[in-house]
Amino acid sequence: MRSRAFLMFLLPVLLVLASVVSGTPSPEGDDALLGRWDITAWDAKSHLPINCWLELTRQQGVLKGRFNEGSGAVFDLPQVAIENRKLTFMYPEGHPPNVTRQVWQAALKNGALAGTADVDGQKLSWTGERGPLWPTNPRMMKPGAPLDLFNGKDVSNWLCQDPHHPMGWFVKDGILMNVGKDACNIYTRRKFNDFKLDVEFNVDPQSNSGVYLRGRYEIQILDGYRRPMDVHSQGALYGFIVPSAKADKPAGEWQRFEITFIANHVTVIMNGTKIIDNGEVPGITGGALDAHEKEAGPIMLQGDHGRVRFRKVRLTPLN
Repeated sequence: MRSRAFLMFLLPVLLVLASVVSGTPSPEGDDALLGRWDITAWDAKSHLPINCWLELTRQQGVLKGRFNEGSGAVFDLPQVAIENRKLTFMYPEGHPPNVTRQVWQAALKNGALAGTADVDGQKLSWTGERGPLWPTNPRMMKPGAPLDLFNGKDVSNWLCQDPHHPMGWFVKDGILMNVGKDACNIYTRRKFNDFKLDVEFNVDPQSNSGVYLRGRYEIQILDGYRRPMDVHSQGALYGFIVPSAKADKPAGEWQRFEITFIANHVTVIMNGTKIIDNGEVPGITGGALDAHEKEAGPIMLQGDHGRVRFRKVRLTPLN
């Protein structure tokens, strides 16, 4: 019995030694930085956060990175390296004329990233926290009482993403509308976790907007009736998921989203057609209100990309 106990004690030690000898990375090695990271950087001029997303993987032994710099869509990093638990990535590749190469660096400490970035001639400080470990198959949930987030009268239930900027939204004849590109992105005072969302909207020609789930994940609104589908299309999870069918109407017509969002899985029905079916949301999209994915968040409407109108924003909590 003592001999068996000694072998049981010795076996984990031998496995660790074998890992070291074979070169397999341990949890304390460079591969400890792999995974998805929610990043908050600070703009020295505006003092507002820049909310970014980073994914690091190894594919057939090659380090790969995907990044969202706080605006626009996610893109593949042309240069990324990890050495002695220190991360460096740069873009764009080749340093084209009149374009400043961005250099981001960080070190891993106590399970988080902390670093600096050279962006357009200024140095930013930034931190990164690991994205949540979401359930693979979220459980079924029961609906609560519906909430009309837009009351049909005023904007008293909404706040401006940039507190230094005029809101630029108003209500006329029961319709919530913005003044155009000079308007704020507005978000609800209340925050939510899992829900169904019913939105009726009307976007102007050559304009676009978006509905941000928990203030972090944009379902695109766009005058894209005649455009081919991609990750920027109306109804897309911006930058990540292409709609499976084209169901949008021409600009100037009233349209509808029915969105179910549970954990990090989203289903989108646009104008009666299911275009995203329980799709996985990898991380935050450009323009997110914050990068704290583990927290509840508001509904945000994009207002700084052109004229858009809403006549219904109804949320049903799921519990």
